Amino acid sequence: MEFTNRIPAPEQYNALRLRSGMSTRCAAPERVARALKGSSFICSVWENDELIGFGRVIDDGGICFSVNDIMVDRRYQRRGIADRIMTEIDGYLDSKADEFCFVTLLAKIPADHIYARHRFEYIDPARRYGMIRHQDDRPDMEYSPI
Repeated sequence: MEFTNRIPAPEQYNALRLRSGMSTRCAAPERVARALKGSSFICSVWENDELIGFGRVIDDGGICFSVNDIMVDRRYQRRGIADRIMTEIDGYLDSKADEFCFVTLLAKIPADHIYARHRFEYIDPARRYGMIRHQDDRPDMEYSPI
């Protein structure tokens, strides 16, 4: 299993969305290509050249960061892959986002428990979908890319 910053082809991304249960339909390849190109950070997980895990960050380069598309192929779930993807994303965020930044994500239950381990909490606990990351208790660390 290899964790990289490699950008997958739109077809690989769409196939993983289906295999992970993230979606029941594919997005148009040109839209996927544009979205992936607009990502500021990508963590892709490969097994024998097959995309089995993925996560990305999009941001405005200053204040707002969004964690998106955390997904793992159903055949590989519950092996700590999503947690490792989030650890890689944490490293990127810790190097780019300070205590004045907003780092958010949309979570599906039960994946929200993974995000809680990475300093995210619900913006409104009663509604349980939008999460924000605690930026004021960041560890002091240097980020080294994958």
